[in-house]
Amino acid sequence: MCCFAKKAAPALRCISPKNVFSNCDDLMKNKTLQVCIWILGLSALIGNIFVVLLRLIIKEDNKVHSYLLTNLALADFLMGVYMLLIAIKDVEYQGEYFKHDIEWRSGRLCQFAGALSLTSSEVSVLLLTLITADRFKSIVFPFHFKRLSFRLAVIIVGIIWTVVILMSVIPIFELEYFYDKSRGVGYYGRSAICLPLQLSKDKLAGWEYSVAIFVVLNFVSFVFILVAYIIMFLTVRKMSRSIRSTTINRESQMAKRMAFIIVTDFCCWMPVIIICILSLNGHFDDPGNLVYAWIAVFVLPLNSAVNPVLYTFSTPLFRKK
Repeated sequence: MCCFAKKAAPALRCISPKNVFSNCDDLMKNKTLQVCIWILGLSALIGNIFVVLLRLIIKEDNKVHSYLLTNLALADFLMGVYMLLIAIKDVEYQGEYFKHDIEWRSGRLCQFAGALSLTSSEVSVLLLTLITADRFKSIVFPFHFKRLSFRLAVIIVGIIWTVVILMSVIPIFELEYFYDKSRGVGYYGRSAICLPLQLSKDKLAGWEYSVAIFVVLNFVSFVFILVAYIIMFLTVRKMSRSIRSTTINRESQMAKRMAFIIVTDFCCWMPVIIICILSLNGHFDDPGNLVYAWIAVFVLPLNSAVNPVLYTFSTPLFRKK
């Protein structure tokens, strides 16, 4: 109501409720983040399309590794689509966002955008966990287990996509648990950017679901990845050069290349996990919500824009050049 009053009578003094991302005029009130979301969105979209096409054209010896990286690129591509959807809507509503706020946050497109973001994030995390587990098995237990076959990789990746898509669409159904009656919006409509991150002490509808996915699941995944890489490093270091097989050398080199991708994802996700835990305990103070806005719009999607470069340089053809 305050936004309508200001437009009708500009001289009127009226204080609008504080919002993390938007104000009366803009869906994305921070001008720097407006630019960032376009840059990151286009980079993720174009870069990951390039990676997928590159891996379809160039046939690598390790089909399983190439297949997993292709799926990682597809997951990051979805993040690019999500960011551009938000950026386009920001431009569309520019100057009069207050007229469309409830309609946008309660609409199907916002729910679709939120589901895209969740799918992209979680498929990426689980695929990195799978890749790490495969490298771990090959380096630490080279003679105890069979290598991950292409057929099994397809089945596991299919399960990952199916489970995560189900996780992302469940909140779209009109279940009372996910609906915020006081605000008249659903799970994805809790913010203007349709992202259900739990980065404040306010426990909105479905907050436990967010914590279970973005904190518990991701924390367990990254702890496993961290421990696995430490063990792999120590295992390779203990082996003398004379007893290292060609296979182990090849696997360790591949693990080193993948480490760059995993580190970027780790650096993007750990601040989210830590801040979420601190916020829930009331130990994180962010009066202007600047940290929340930057993490949600810049830090979290950053790896989707950077990963295509890392994927490219993990391709044998480009390494040789």
